[in-house]
Amino acid sequence: MAQDIQFIAQTVATMTEHIKDTDIRRNVIGKANDYAKLKKFPDNKEQWNDEQLDKYLGMLEKLSGTLEAKIPNDFDQMSLEDKITTLETADVVTVSDISNVVEKVVNKLEEKKSYRDDLKCPYCGQMVYDNRNNKKSDKSPDFVCSTNDPAICGGHSGKWRKSWWMDNSDLPEEWNLSMDL
Repeated sequence: MAQDIQFIAQTVATMTEHIKDTDIRRNVIGKANDYAKLKKFPDNKEQWNDEQLDKYLGMLEKLSGTLEAKIPNDFDQMSLEDKITTLETADVVTVSDISNVVEKVVNKLEEKKSYRDDLKCPYCGQMVYDNRNNKKSDKSPDFVCSTNDPAICGGHSGKWRKSWWMDNSDLPEEWNLSMDL
C-alpha cells in the first residue's frame, strides 16, 4: 500500500509546529530523515510500509521533544546497533542529543562509502584492499592485506592474510579511520 505523501507532510508539519525557530525545525526534520536513511528506508516515502512510517514519526516526535532522555553513562562506548536501540526505546531525547549521534552515524556511513586505495599494511608495507563497498557478508573483513605470503607479511597467520574489521581494536591509527560513533 502506497503512503499518502500529503498526509506525511501534514503530520510532520503538525508535529513540529511548536518549534518556532525555522532552522531548528529544519534540523529536526533533517535528522529524522537521516534516521530513515540510516535504517535503509526507501528514499521515496510513498514506498514506506506502515511500520517504517511509525518508526519515522516516532523518531520525529522524540527529536521535537524538549525533555532529557535517560541515556546510559556508557552510551559513548556502545556499539552502533546498541546506540540506535537505546535511542529508539528512550522516552524523549533532546534535539542535540540525538542529532549529534545521528550526524555521527551518517558521517560514518559516508566514510564507509568512500573507497580508500592509499592504505598500507603495517606489517609489510604492501597495499591493503578496502572491501567495505563490496563485502559478500557482514562476516567478511573490511580490509585485507594484498600480500598472500606469510614470509613477507608478519601479520599473515600462515593460513589467512592479515584482515581488519572497522570495529577491530588493532585497526592502524595511521589509516585515519574514525572509530567513534
